[in-house]
Amino acid sequence: MKASPINIGKHSEFECKCCLRVLPLSSFPVRNDRSGLLRPYCKQCARDGNKARYISHKRNMPFKLKATRAKSRSQSLSVPFGLTPEYLEGIWTGKCPVLGVEIYLVEKDRSDEFAAELDRFIPALGYVEGNVTFLSRRANRLKNNVTSVELKQLINWMEKYENN
Repeated sequence: MKASPINIGKHSEFECKCCLRVLPLSSFPVRNDRSGLLRPYCKQCARDGNKARYISHKRNMPFKLKATRAKSRSQSLSVPFGLTPEYLEGIWTGKCPVLGVEIYLVEKDRSDEFAAELDRFIPALGYVEGNVTFLSRRANRLKNNVTSVELKQLINWMEKYENN
C-alpha cells in the first residue's frame, strides 16, 4: 500500500513513514507531480531506497543496467545508441579480450580492476551493435586516450628499461 503524501498545512515537523523519525519539513522531498506536497518519507530514506534498488538491479539485471548506462552516456556524448540488454548478453564472454583475464559484471567496488566495462571500438560511431565489447576496467584505462603510435613508443621505452 502506498503512503499518502504529506499536506504541509500548519505543521513544521513530520514523522517519516519509513524510519519513524520526527524531522523538519526540509528533510522531506517534494513530489514530482507539481502538487507542492511532500513525500511521506525523508530524503535519507529515499536515498537508501534508491541505493537498494540500484544494487538489486545491478545483481539481477546487469545487462539492462549496462544498456541503460550506455544510453545515458551516448546522450551526454551526442553519439548514436542502439543496444539492447539481449545484445549485450549475447556478446558477453566473461573474459577480457585484451588481457585474457576473467571479468565480472558485478564489481566488488569502484577500484575492481577486473570489472567489465563496455567499450566502443570506434568512439565516434557510438554505442551500436558491432561497435562495442566488454573489456576489463584495467584494459579500458590502459587504452583510455592513447594512439597506437604512442602505445608503441611506450612499449619501446618500457622494454629498454626492463632489459637492464
